[in-house]
Amino acid sequence: MAYKGIIFDLDGTLLNSLVDIAEAVNLVLEKHHYPQWTFEDYKKMIGTGLKNLVKKALPNNLSDNEFLQIFREINTEYSRRQTNHSYPYDGILPMLKHFENKGVLMAILSNKPHHFTQTIVRHFFGDIRFEKVFGLRDNKPRKPNPETTLEIIQDFRLSPKEVVFIGDSATDIQTAKNAHLSSIGVLWGYRSQEELEYAGADYLAITPAEIEAIV
Repeated sequence: MAYKGIIFDLDGTLLNSLVDIAEAVNLVLEKHHYPQWTFEDYKKMIGTGLKNLVKKALPNNLSDNEFLQIFREINTEYSRRQTNHSYPYDGILPMLKHFENKGVLMAILSNKPHHFTQTIVRHFFGDIRFEKVFGLRDNKPRKPNPETTLEIIQDFRLSPKEVVFIGDSATDIQTAKNAHLSSIGVLWGYRSQEELEYAGADYLAITPAEIEAIV
């Protein structure tokens, strides 16, 4: 089937942002004399929002005030370095241009905080037309809750069967299921093929060119 709309996850799907996220968190952990984590550790932490990532990275005996202070410091560090080492995966920009030229409607939905999502998409994908670019907003639930996904579909003026959700994690696949969308799991991101298969991805893609063939 030819889909008329695509909703993309951001981190691990369009953009490799692992190093910038890991360095920002580890710098603050080091400052406070807490254990730091490896890149492989962070691959498992990314995907459910920055606040949840920080909760996983910190000891669980901190007070609310201590946690909020460290969370603010990590936000500050990430804002300074969010484009330092991040980059679109190979083949992503040609794929996005292909869909743009075909008139396929595109949007981004991330659990990254909304202001970071907006900034980083403008930086790396500023010449690509996205109908909507949403990160995690204060008044909206995070993925896999389908509320924002359904908002995007409504803005597309398409039915769910005409839209596909593309991401690299079980969270993205479950988001698609909750919104009654087909899903494509990408194998170049932070999570494993086994996770995507277990979550029930309708398709798996090894390269962005394979997404073009599916859509």
